[in-house]
Order: sequence, then structure tokens, then C-alpha cells
Amino acid sequence: MRVLRVIYVLGIAVALALLVVFGIRAFFPDPQSYLQTAIHARDVFCIVLPLGVVFAIVGTFLQRRQGIFGAGLILGGIGTMIYAVTPYNLDNIPKFIGIAVILAVLVFVGYKVLLPLRKNN
Repeated sequence: MRVLRVIYVLGIAVALALLVVFGIRAFFPDPQSYLQTAIHARDVFCIVLPLGVVFAIVGTFLQRRQGIFGAGLILGGIGTMIYAVTPYNLDNIPKFIGIAVILAVLVFVGYKVLLPLRKNN
């Protein structure tokens, strides 16, 4: 049963990240011009990074009540945030900010979810 729970959580995480990736590609397609592509990468970053943060934070609070769903949202949010910093044409400053945000969210999630688990054991 434990293996099934892990697979289920990973399934939620992957499906959530893919939903964001293909949602951006479907509703905010990449322009053809190189200059417009750099602007597009910045815009995608500004949309996707906060969305990933919201997923991870909501998942953190759901983790306390509905463990399996919260864990899937946390992992999906982290995957979404990683997608936000991967565009090749994204400037280094947004990448730096994005990675700092990812690290802050990971620390927050660890503090709220993993430390209480350690205290209970």
C-alpha cells in the first residue's frame, strides 16, 4: 500500500507540472522572433513561478490534513517552479531570483512538513 501511495503522489506531481507546461504552450505560444522570444521567456517566468509557489504553499497546508494530496501539490509546485527557470532565453537575474524562491519554498516546506514528522517519530 505504501508503494501505491508514493506512485499516486508522484502521479499528481507530474500531472500538475505537465498541466502547467502544456497550458503555457497551448494558451501562450512561443513567438517566432528571437527578441520576442526573450520577452516571452520573461513573461512565462512571471506567470509560472508564482503559480508553482502557490501550489507548493497550498500543498504544505493540505499536507497536515490530507497528506497524500498535499505531497502531490508540493512536488508539482516544485516541478512547476523548476520549469519557470529553465527557458534558455531567460536572463540570469530572473533565473537567480527563481532559484532563490525555489530554495525558500523548499526550506518553508521542510520546516512545516518534515520537521514535525521528525518530532513525532
